[in-house]
Amino acid sequence: MIEAAFPVLGAAFVVLCVLPVCALLAKGVLLLLERDEAGGALHGLDLRYALLTFASVLPLVWFVSAGLQQVWSGGSELACLLDHGARGECAETAFFLLTLGASVLLLTVPAWRDHVAPPAASSEAQQALAQRLERVFAAHPALQSLRGRVHATRAADFAIGTHGLFRLRIFVGVAFAARLTDDMLASALGHESEHVRSLDPLRYVLLRATQAINPLGRVLLAPHVARWYAAREAHCDREAVLRGASPLPLADAIVRAARPSAREQVALGARDVEMLTFRVRMLMAFSERPPARCCEQGPAVAPMVLVLLALTVFLPGEIGADVLDTLHACSERALHSLVR
Repeated sequence: MIEAAFPVLGAAFVVLCVLPVCALLAKGVLLLLERDEAGGALHGLDLRYALLTFASVLPLVWFVSAGLQQVWSGGSELACLLDHGARGECAETAFFLLTLGASVLLLTVPAWRDHVAPPAASSEAQQALAQRLERVFAAHPALQSLRGRVHATRAADFAIGTHGLFRLRIFVGVAFAARLTDDMLASALGHESEHVRSLDPLRYVLLRATQAINPLGRVLLAPHVARWYAAREAHCDREAVLRGASPLPLADAIVRAARPSAREQVALGARDVEMLTFRVRMLMAFSERPPARCCEQGPAVAPMVLVLLALTVFLPGEIGADVLDTLHACSERALHSLVR
């Protein structure tokens, strides 16, 4: 019975204690970053995303790496099972990794399940949209990369949104498209093209997954996640204008998409009144003074992320698995005190 404590209690301790503590640390850094408004609301999006996701990813990678190091150094799995007194730690660690992995998979199922494309429209509606898109593409060469990616959907409450992980597609609600002029549709597609270019659906799914595996930390980080989503949508508005979209038709399309419905959150990112107001005012300002691409992009986040991930993977093998051993001992002591 005691031998079963580490695989179960250890995994629970990681999810319920370690991950929330890491989320609390990430929240402190995010508060400092968001308090500095010198760069504006759209400043440091990549850094904030890294903090939101790595608050869950790095601790899990650390424990997995330490556990694999301990298993590999423990010898035969069969020998561990048959002789727990001498070499049982490696078997317990293996079961801990399996339990932790199963917990992560179960918790992240909703994040992947919710990423379902809306139902396709009839062939007639698809053909009508295709004919209209030909006019839009002819008038806006910057949208040529979207050929073959735009599809109509029959979902009555759907406006427009990008779906897929690697093979991205843009879905447009038939009723929503009927309320847009060609300029509005072109501007809305310009917004979605930035989502396609940046693989944003994949980013969103990964962010939802990392929040799902950190239930308590998700509560702590919820305001920062919402702020990041909103800022990311505003960033796509700005990029669309920089690439030739008309700001006022885009603002009109965003307002038309922001109606109460079950799919409101994919309607050009129109989530709440405050952010909607910010985006519309930003686009109105762009109509008077077009935005210029800033020469200062801030610190390069990708190298820092790669270095942190590499350290998290390889450091447990260099400095030992003391954290994992402590977790192991505490789990068995906790169960021993309960059953005694």
